[in-house]
Amino acid sequence: MEIRQLKYFVRIVELGSVSRAAADLFIAQPALSHQMSNLEEELKVKLLSRSVRGVSATEAGEVFYRHARAMLRQMDRMRTDVQHAGDYPQGLVSVGLPSSAATLLAPPLIAEAATRYPDIQLQITESLSGHLEELVVNGRIEMSLLFDPLATDMGASRRKVSSHLDVRPLLVEDLFLLSAHGVGAGDDVSLAQAASCALALPGRSNVTRQIIDAAFQSAGLDMRVIAELDSLATIRAVVASGVGATIGSASIPGGTAGLRIQRVTEPALQRRLSLCTFDIVPLSSAAHRIVELISEVTARLVSAGQWPGASPVPQP
Repeated sequence: MEIRQLKYFVRIVELGSVSRAAADLFIAQPALSHQMSNLEEELKVKLLSRSVRGVSATEAGEVFYRHARAMLRQMDRMRTDVQHAGDYPQGLVSVGLPSSAATLLAPPLIAEAATRYPDIQLQITESLSGHLEELVVNGRIEMSLLFDPLATDMGASRRKVSSHLDVRPLLVEDLFLLSAHGVGAGDDVSLAQAASCALALPGRSNVTRQIIDAAFQSAGLDMRVIAELDSLATIRAVVASGVGATIGSASIPGGTAGLRIQRVTEPALQRRLSLCTFDIVPLSSAAHRIVELISEVTARLVSAGQWPGASPVPQP
């Protein structure tokens, strides 16, 4: 097995086409196909499946893809670490941020990183937690902040909650009812009161939506969903128009000006935000610095009250 074969295979899977990969790699298509045949023959397993829609990895190919990505990334990191060993880390560090977290964290994180580590370039991907988790596990990004339901064993400051993910809990965040006019006169609203609202929510694959669905089901309450949207900015626009309300973070993109914000209680709805890394491949020295910096900046925002509804992770 050769390093170039790993590069070839990864590119075919990412582009979904042998011909496009051949053009991208500047190699003749027959030669590329021959390399993949040799690789499958050596491993005694079929790695690629061809159909009218293109080329995709088989189940064995998915496993091989993750390991190939990890090996190639580790080689890049080794080269960078050796070349820039010492007190001045350099290189590209890829970070995933859910949209609501990016709204609060990205500006101070970028500013602090630029001051402390001017030779580190941050590459930030903003998306939904589910997609970001996939990118981390596949080795496409080095780390990501991910939301998940608040667990009952939050005493552990650092534990694994998913295969090949090392998870560092950062904060616990309350969820709020956001609406144009509010429900009742108080700052809090019960889940039963929230059930009276027409809701615009993220799709069912979204972690926050899963928390909301579970709470309504547990309470035996019906939920009236008028629209499912993946864009938090669009959800905010719908809420601001008065068409419907939503349940989510008070740090919604676009801000909460003009919106009524009421903490959901009875029961309280909460989610945990954790910093996750792929545990198969060691982080570069630059990535280690950014991991620590994210933890530091997040803790500072929570302590200063600049992260609405957030509190530190409970300690044992």
